[in-house]
Amino acid sequence: MFSGGIILSVTLILFAVWLQWNERQGWPGEESEYDDKTDADYLRSRFRSRRRIHWIIGVCGLLILIATVKGPESRAVWIGCWSIVMLCLITVVGLALLDAVRTHRYHRRRLPELRRKMLGDDD
Repeated sequence: MFSGGIILSVTLILFAVWLQWNERQGWPGEESEYDDKTDADYLRSRFRSRRRIHWIIGVCGLLILIATVKGPESRAVWIGCWSIVMLCLITVVGLALLDAVRTHRYHRRRLPELRRKMLGDDD
């Protein structure tokens, strides 16, 4: 159980770092140029939201590490850490859902403009 906890905590911490790194560098296939104020607002909002999610995932990894090192013998710390991890991961799912809704709304707003650009103006 000890080695499993260490592997899980290190994996979560490294995953959070990797996600943040890719968010900063840009994801493969993602448009590198956003030309509109709407784009800048969306990107700023997306970056803040995803940074929060990455921090929460990293904190989960740290709490799992604490719970693993303390072990089940220190019952209050162990139960407390795992309970907080559960609540944090539920929060991550909720924030990810809000991020998906925000992205969907952004793309729905941008779709007519992108269609005009791709098909050319018929006016």
